[in-house]
Amino acid sequence: MRNIITFVLCTLSLCTLSAAPRRVHTIGDSTMSDYKPAATPKRGWGMYLQAFFNADSVSVNNRGKSGASTRTFYETDNLWPSVKKQMKAGDYLIIQFAHNDEKCKGEDVYVENARLRAEGKDTLTDMRGTEPNTTYKMYLRRFISEAREMGVTPVLMSPICRAYFKNGKISDDGRHVLAADKDYVRCMQEVAQEMAVPFLDMTARSREFYEQEGQNYCMANYFNCGDKTHTSAAGGMAIASLAYELITNSPELEELKSWTSFPTKEAYSAYAQNIEEAGKKAAFAASGTPFSETLLAVNLQNIELTKKGYVAAGGLWPAGEIDEVANRYIEYTIAAEKKKGLVIETITLPLKAKGGAGMNIHINYGFGEEFSGVTTIYENTALPKNKKITIQLDQPILVPAGQTLHLRILPWYDSNGKPQGKKYLQLGDLKLTGKHLQ
Repeated sequence: MRNIITFVLCTLSLCTLSAAPRRVHTIGDSTMSDYKPAATPKRGWGMYLQAFFNADSVSVNNRGKSGASTRTFYETDNLWPSVKKQMKAGDYLIIQFAHNDEKCKGEDVYVENARLRAEGKDTLTDMRGTEPNTTYKMYLRRFISEAREMGVTPVLMSPICRAYFKNGKISDDGRHVLAADKDYVRCMQEVAQEMAVPFLDMTARSREFYEQEGQNYCMANYFNCGDKTHTSAAGGMAIASLAYELITNSPELEELKSWTSFPTKEAYSAYAQNIEEAGKKAAFAASGTPFSETLLAVNLQNIELTKKGYVAAGGLWPAGEIDEVANRYIEYTIAAEKKKGLVIETITLPLKAKGGAGMNIHINYGFGEEFSGVTTIYENTALPKNKKITIQLDQPILVPAGQTLHLRILPWYDSNGKPQGKKYLQLGDLKLTGKHLQ
């Protein structure tokens, strides 16, 4: 089988519609999150889920976040608290985490740091790791309980597989089983049973799908983004189709099923194409007063500035990172006037990866203290070693009157399994040009 969409079209029928408008909120990590097509080839499956629901009946609020674990999503101000502000009684919440919960090899980072301190060793600075039987379950329970308190129906969906193939099969760690007693999917299912929550086994379904498609086909078509975790547009669409399949086959989600409206192949392709088109450069024709401004770093979070450049707090880049860490960044801000908005038209940033070829960055922007409306506008994996490059972006950003734009540089280092020292990110002055609107 080469086309999961065709398979679903042949096996599932159009469902009846519900008149009551509702929202389906999705929370998770980079495998689910939105991406700006002009910035990266990655696509999260949550970008495509709306295509499977009748827009008059329900809207999908995709709040997956790159780099998030259950802990960081729950504890970061602009993530879970802001989702709760958007939820109301009658909504649904789909919860899918594990990729970044595994950052401490199945241990809880706080427990591991206590052990390291007792041994007189340097502690870890990546605080995402949770232990599946304890803290991972704890945070899942918190999402469930707090959603129910608001009259929202929680749904647990296990994480998609990583494309870790061994002899044509997805390996244990690809299925989020780090050891016999470190199985994140089993632990999620246990929470679902304990709290009587619908459980959708996306891990098993994506494993079946990837193995059927084959390693070579998967890597060429679904994971051609430079790693074995993040899907391309075709991969994101395929996973969204599987999510639809799991929802419609769940006897516990009859109401959610009633809102679905599987598109024709042509309509689905058009929906996906609209996502790509919307990610292209927008034109702002409004008149205004041009400006050119050079900004220096105004805030560092879990980042140190040394004479050689920026480095993760503690001087070492943690092992095992494949995506941004939401609470590690260099931040710049620019505020619009109280009664006049502004448009940033170009962004220029010179930089250099000093000491190694494993440095990666995202450039994200968001608004206000809650860092809402987060958008990734640039991604570069494996910056060239000791070579100065200049990032030049011409994707206009509208900053409404009275709003403050927060522009964040989020670095991480591909350390090949070992913490890395003497690796630095050197940044030049950030320059913005644009217009103060009339």
